[in-house]
Amino acid sequence: MKKMNAKDILVPTISLFVICFVATILLAFVNGFTAPKIAAISAENAANSRKIVLPDAKEFKEMSKDKIEYFEGKDKDGNTVGYVFTTTCTDDHKGYAGEIKVMTGIDKDGKVTGIEFIKINETPGLGMNAKNDSFKDQFKGKTGVVGVSKTGKSDTEIQALTSATITSQAVTSAVNVALELYLQIGGGN
Repeated sequence: MKKMNAKDILVPTISLFVICFVATILLAFVNGFTAPKIAAISAENAANSRKIVLPDAKEFKEMSKDKIEYFEGKDKDGNTVGYVFTTTCTDDHKGYAGEIKVMTGIDKDGKVTGIEFIKINETPGLGMNAKNDSFKDQFKGKTGVVGVSKTGKSDTEIQALTSATITSQAVTSAVNVALELYLQIGGGN
């Protein structure tokens, strides 16, 4: 067995340090270059999602009340038509693969006008079916507290996705948080 000397240890160590240092500098440069573009795309996607979840609104005004941040939707005449909240599922109803973030439109009468996903990473073919319009449309017109049923939907419940009840409950909890925030800001009064 060959006896190791200081040179056998230092040369690879210094080489790895230099490689890591250069890679870090390059990653920082790329991040600095792409971060503003990523932020702009994210803002554009959020604006488009607001138009989807509250289709009667022609413009949106960012609002804040009692530490609640939301958007107020106005029609072409400047009348309030509803509100848009971005919420996450509650701690007791997380998605199968973690947090689910939902944008919810609520009209001035407290009825859900639509939902869009901001963040979802569920099982393909099961939980990701929540992104299908057939699932999302179940929330339209719902008020108060929305429940989840395995057998069928009703005025107060949506039907859970087959083999994805955890995802269905997580999405519903995020929508329920939005409905609660609507009440907290004095919506409907």
